[in-house]
Amino acid sequence: MIRAVLYLRSSKDRSDVSIDAQRRALAELAKARGITVVGEYADAVESGKDDDRPGFQSLIRDIRAQGRGWDHILVLDTARVARRRALAIIFEEHECKRRGIRIIYKSLPESDPITEMLLKSILQAMDEWHSLTSRVKGLAGMAENVRQGWRAGGRAPRGYRLLHEATGAVRDGQPVTKSKLVPGDDALQVRAYLGHRARGIKRARALELVGVQWPVTSLLEMERNALVYAGHTSWNRSAERIEGGYAGSEKWRPRSEWVIQKNTHEALITDEEAETILAAVEAKKRGGGAPARRTYLLAGLLM
Repeated sequence: MIRAVLYLRSSKDRSDVSIDAQRRALAELAKARGITVVGEYADAVESGKDDDRPGFQSLIRDIRAQGRGWDHILVLDTARVARRRALAIIFEEHECKRRGIRIIYKSLPESDPITEMLLKSILQAMDEWHSLTSRVKGLAGMAENVRQGWRAGGRAPRGYRLLHEATGAVRDGQPVTKSKLVPGDDALQVRAYLGHRARGIKRARALELVGVQWPVTSLLEMERNALVYAGHTSWNRSAERIEGGYAGSEKWRPRSEWVIQKNTHEALITDEEAETILAAVEAKKRGGGAPARRTYLLAGLLM
């Protein structure tokens, strides 16, 4: 008797196949092939560009466990496992195949191993192409939102709150809204803190003068967001995250690559104050912090 588990994943794409629809389709596949389903792993509204998914991680842990009680995984299509060919190959060859586990895709017809390998390779390449083109379209859409004065997503920075406004469009029967920044309850405190920083007052003293206790990480982000506090929307500041860090080894892109739309919301500080704060941040970055720890040849051998 073949015992199998299901792996189900839906993405943020509204037109994607739902978890329930995938479960029904795989139940039909199992019945047609005489397979007994003994469990399932699911990731709802999760991207397939990496393996950082709760259900997928749980599946990998059980694959590696002794006495799992199943040796097949049923999946709707190759895109459910991953939108990156390298990740899909590592999962199938390193995690599954070497442990005697076979993946059955409903979208792949039963055929000989060579044909199956060819079809699977083509589908995985198409999955990655779809992921890359979707990302490009998504970034273009966010950039256009910024140029129209809207937020490109994310939470409001300290000192502001999000105001959602209807655009007049309707999607799935619900009105489409976009957001702008409006001053929040702590706007005056943020204005005072950034004003002190623009005058060269150190962070600790600025906090003391304002009478607040904010974490250092929050203060750094506020200062990097100086243009936002000057009433401008800036986007595309951070570099693309990759495995092990950021593309180009720098978290922040050069200013020439930022998308900046002027005067999109009420300012808390002036342009001059914002530029002074940003210049100080950049100078601190160039100056560096503590010296890097280095390992030298023969270190620890000579006494």
